[in-house]
Formats: sequence, C-alpha cells, structure tokens
Amino acid sequence: MATLQVRQLPDDVHAELRRRANADGVSLSELVTQVLRREVALPSMAGWLAELRTAPERGPVDVLGALDAVRDERG
Repeated sequence: MATLQVRQLPDDVHAELRRRANADGVSLSELVTQVLRREVALPSMAGWLAELRTAPERGPVDVLGALDAVRDERG
C-alpha cells in the first residue's frame, strides 16, 4: 500500500480534518483515505467533458409537457 505525504497543508485544513475524524471516530489517515476515495470515484473534468462530447444530442425539452405529465401522474 502506498504512502502519501502532503506538504504545506494549511493549519486550518489540518485542524478541520482532525475534528471531522474525531467526530466520526476514525483516524485522520482513515478520514483522508475516505475523502480521496470519494474524489477519485468521480470522473475527472477532462473525462466528464469527453463523455459529454460523445453523448448523443437531444432535441429541445418540452418543459410544459413534462410538467403536465407529472401533474397527471400525481392526480
């Protein structure tokens, strides 16, 4: 397993991470690992833009029709 060292981490960021770790009952290392896992689970901006470029084009949205359909479903 790799080790990560963060240099020049602002004191206020470190204090908040430590506060959250304590509140969650986990170590600072565990909390930072959770935060990083959530971040890397998201697509990067470049990946998201590439996906957007290859997505099929959609026509205009009929907002009023969609609202009517929702109202009809609700009764």
